[in-house]
Amino acid sequence: MRSVSIVGLGWLGLSLARHLKNLGWDVKGSKRTHEGVEQMRLMRFETYFLELTPEINADPDDLTNLLSVDTLIINIPPSEYFFDPKLYVEGIENLVNEALLCNISHIVFISSTSVFPNVSANFDEESVPQPDSEIGRALLEVEQRLFELKDIDVDIIRFAGLVGYDRHPVYSLVRKESAISGGNTPINLVHFDDCARAIQLLLEMPGYQRLYHLAAPKHPSKVEYYTKMATKLGLNPPQFLCDEKDPQRIIKADKICRELDFVYQYPDPDEFI
Repeated sequence: MRSVSIVGLGWLGLSLARHLKNLGWDVKGSKRTHEGVEQMRLMRFETYFLELTPEINADPDDLTNLLSVDTLIINIPPSEYFFDPKLYVEGIENLVNEALLCNISHIVFISSTSVFPNVSANFDEESVPQPDSEIGRALLEVEQRLFELKDIDVDIIRFAGLVGYDRHPVYSLVRKESAISGGNTPINLVHFDDCARAIQLLLEMPGYQRLYHLAAPKHPSKVEYYTKMATKLGLNPPQFLCDEKDPQRIIKADKICRELDFVYQYPDPDEFI
């Protein structure tokens, strides 16, 4: 049976664990609180306590069990763990070193399109990242260190803004009291189901070192899209400030389609709800 450990069973990690388990994978995972571990175990997921401080805080036997798998999926956004991005990078490096000691053959790192700045451009996998945030710089440093590894399959997948089922940016936007800037800026979003299917594809077809973006191919403006979604949900539409100088930042994400025959189930963000 194919085995995988997901470090970080948050919203994305837990949904991914369910998806892979339904496909017959042996799925393990980690939480950074003991209460979280118990909640996952009640849901019948083999879960272990793991905290990066940035040193690894875990029972040695639990750590061995967690890392005794074919593939390690690292799903820890910087903001969830550390206010200091340097400590985040160090923590991920410590985790990867332990994984190598356990002879893991494949690492998948969940990154973000925040490695690209908020400027007018089309960014694909060949574009040189120039992060304009501390989180983006930390993610990029982890990516670079992972691609320095030898004799191990490494996949890095950069997600655009995640949407799925009970999660959609419009819910937070409609609560804002003041008008939101950047109304003419295109959206870059991706549905969870496409994320899960893309990761599944990477697990089934390891290929040494690969980098992919994942974002729905259609990019309506913020004002157009979120006004439409709010109306669809019966919410008062958020107010936007629109300027002809709003950045036209678009994430191009068709490389995975060309190389791995991936097909977006949700190519149009209008279909997310």
